[in-house]
Parts: sequence; C-alpha cells; structure tokens
Amino acid sequence: MSTQIRPSKFEDIIGQSDVITRLKVSVIGCKNTSSVMPHVLIDGPPGLGKTTIASAIANELNVNLYTTNAANLRSVKSILPYLTGIAPRSVLFIDEIHRLPKLVEEFLYPVMEDFQLSITVDKQPETIDLPQFTLVGATTSGGSLSQPFYDRFTIKEHLSFYNDDDLAKLAGLNAKKLGLIVDDFDLLEIAKRSKGTPRILNARLQWYKNYKSCSSSDDSVDQIFSIQGIDCYGLDLYDRMYLDVLKKNRGNPLGLKSISSITGIAIETIENSIEPYLVRKGFVHRTSKGRIMGNIP
Repeated sequence: MSTQIRPSKFEDIIGQSDVITRLKVSVIGCKNTSSVMPHVLIDGPPGLGKTTIASAIANELNVNLYTTNAANLRSVKSILPYLTGIAPRSVLFIDEIHRLPKLVEEFLYPVMEDFQLSITVDKQPETIDLPQFTLVGATTSGGSLSQPFYDRFTIKEHLSFYNDDDLAKLAGLNAKKLGLIVDDFDLLEIAKRSKGTPRILNARLQWYKNYKSCSSSDDSVDQIFSIQGIDCYGLDLYDRMYLDVLKKNRGNPLGLKSISSITGIAIETIENSIEPYLVRKGFVHRTSKGRIMGNIP
C-alpha cells in the first residue's frame, strides 16, 4: 500500500486477523522478556500487506526498521553495509527474499543463527559478532527458498486474500484519507473489483477519485470501472487474455511457457500476479499436466 495510507500499528491493520493475533503474542512476549523477536518469514501473493506488517512489527517493538529488496543484494558485499550498520534489536526487512542468490543465503546462515559474520580479511578467516536483530523476509514464493534458509525463520506466516467485507472496511478508511465520500454500496462494489488485494483496492480508489473529480455525471461503479476494462470480478485485460487462451484450448492443459508465449505475459507475472486470484476463485485449475479451465465467469 502507498505510504500515505499504510497503517503503522497492528490495531490499525484490517484483515489477516489470525496472522496479526499471532504476531501480537510474539511481540508482546519479546517485549515482556526483553528478548529479540525471532526471524519472521511472510509469504503470500503481491499486495496483501507484507511490507505493512514488517513495518508494524518494528513500530510495535519500538525499534529501527532497515528495508531493502533482495533484487539489490546480488553479492555478499552488497548486504554487508546493512549487517555491519544495524542497531541492536532492530528489524531488517528484505522484500522478495526468494530472489537472494544462493551464496548470499548461505552467508546469512551463521548471521541468523549466531549473529556472527564469517568473512575473510587479508586472506585470513575472521568472525565478527553482530548485535542481535530480527530478519523479516517477504516472499511471493516461499517454496523457492532453500530448505536450510527456510528453516532458519522461526515464525512463518502466510497471508491470504481479503474477503469483500474486510476490503470494504479498508476502502472506507482509505477513501476518507483520500478525501472521498463514498456510500457503503459503492465501497462494497469497489472492494469486489479489487481481487482480494489491498494494493489493488488503493489503485481502484485512486481511479474512482480521479473519475469523480472530472465527471459531473452520477455513473455507477460498474460504468466507472468498465472504462478501465475492469469487470465486476475485478478482472482486467491481462486476466482476460490469460483466460481466453485457456478457453481456446479447452480440454488441452497448457504449461506456463506456452501461455506466456501466446499472451506475451511474463511467466513470473502469471505465477505471482494473475494466477493466485484466478485459482482461488475457481476460474483456473493447476494440474500436473498444466493449466485448465475452471468455472469462467
């Protein structure tokens, strides 16, 4: 979510209630015992609040938050400044942690377990003690982490898509922050077009705001979003392109490479941004032979 409307405390986060409840227990327990929060891995499709939760963990612990993306950590040298400059008890948040090269993963093993750096100085191995801190990793592909790396995260949480009611509540709060007055019916209709995802919801609200600011007509939510090519299920052009390929090949399972080649949509985009919602809705089924049609709207 955008920084202007991202909640900073657990109590301000709508949805993911089970996850938030468990994290609250861990945070309160660590504060009461003056211990460092264990390492946390947050898994789930894009836009569900992984960064928001990482920020809330740091705020609830009242510690510093250091943020980076694994795409920028291509070597051991690139992660050293974060480790050597980290304050005690702080939170180091690595987004898209599944992108870390294997070499960097392995380098982090002793860091995560013993808070020690094992480096070579003047061709001599050295061990440097680090302050204890909490590593929070966010990933859209938890299965891509090596098992030894995955096992070093004590707390593992999976974020699920939001239901329409929770998204409508979130839409109401964020609409006010955007200076919008939206009735409950429209809030729910906007939520239904947000694919269970707060990040998409915020984009929908921004479009709704822009449309209302330049149009004096009393158009319905359906009319407002149909201009964007978004239907009542929240499906957009790319979703429809993907589904159309499956429709034309009904009865013939298709692999990701084939779908990507036909549509021109990157495999990673299909896996992480398109398929999770379509599978959840039953529009697409993943099989051992490939993707097949489900109940297409």
